[in-house]
Amino acid sequence: MIVSTTDELTEEHLQEFYKKNGEQIVSYFNIEEIDTEVSKKVEILITFGNDLTAENLDRFPRLRWIQLLSVGLEDLPFEAIKQRQIFVTYVRGIHAIPMTEFVIGGMLHFAKHFHRYIELQKQQVWDRDNLVGELNEGQLLIYGTGAIGSELARKAKLFNMTVHGVNSLGKQVAPFDEVFTMEQSFNRIGDYDYVAIILPLTPTTKGIFSEDVLIQLNKDAVLINVGRGGLMDEDALYNILNEKKIKGAILDVFIEEPLPKGHPFWELENVVVTPHMSAKSGRYIDRCMEIFNQNYTEFMTQERFNMINVVNLDRYY
Repeated sequence: MIVSTTDELTEEHLQEFYKKNGEQIVSYFNIEEIDTEVSKKVEILITFGNDLTAENLDRFPRLRWIQLLSVGLEDLPFEAIKQRQIFVTYVRGIHAIPMTEFVIGGMLHFAKHFHRYIELQKQQVWDRDNLVGELNEGQLLIYGTGAIGSELARKAKLFNMTVHGVNSLGKQVAPFDEVFTMEQSFNRIGDYDYVAIILPLTPTTKGIFSEDVLIQLNKDAVLINVGRGGLMDEDALYNILNEKKIKGAILDVFIEEPLPKGHPFWELENVVVTPHMSAKSGRYIDRCMEIFNQNYTEFMTQERFNMINVVNLDRYY
């Protein structure tokens, strides 16, 4: 039995899957809605994973495969999943297009002073005195050289930017001009006009952007975080932005989400706060279902080695 715990699967998605595979997906809003008689039969669970706890996992004694509709794995009950030998796949790669467009848009927002023009429009002021910048020949540092980071690098190079990347081993990856280890990058983070963070949150990366790292940013730099809020020392980041020690930031992710009313980030003039939307678009679930359909075929024919986006439960990604 296949169950999904999201209301984002449309009737069209469900019907298309049934026509192709002859199997129904029973859709619920969340895990709590699934009654005991149903949960005992579930073998495949489609979920964003936010409410998947070790206790909830116990409700699914026949569960063999979890298809995540996200790439955020930090909340998964890894030990319980490993003990049960449950197969987990996620949707790595589907975020590349929307997230790279989001980051490019963020860089253009600051380079072209869109925030200033919005304010001038409100005041009905025609002011052509201040010249704007260009991405051309700019310096971009991308933390994360996987599918998203590589696509961002490719598109940034279309603007004639120099693009450097960061991964755990400093392994060179096309199309980056150069790739560094994390430690190497911290010694040169002040060289860049734009710093884009696309890292997952793991025990290794939690809080890695400490005050000591953030204070090295160039005074004209723009920081764009579309990874996870937990990567940051948010207090240090707030102070740096509030004191205008860098040009600004696009912040799409936070330690606490939703970002509470009254949080100081809301008030910063040089920050654009977005509600964890960099990966979302009207095509999001379509792309998720393309991956699920492909993996379902392999899973049902016992060809698990051919399944894509399999989570390494020992490495947390």
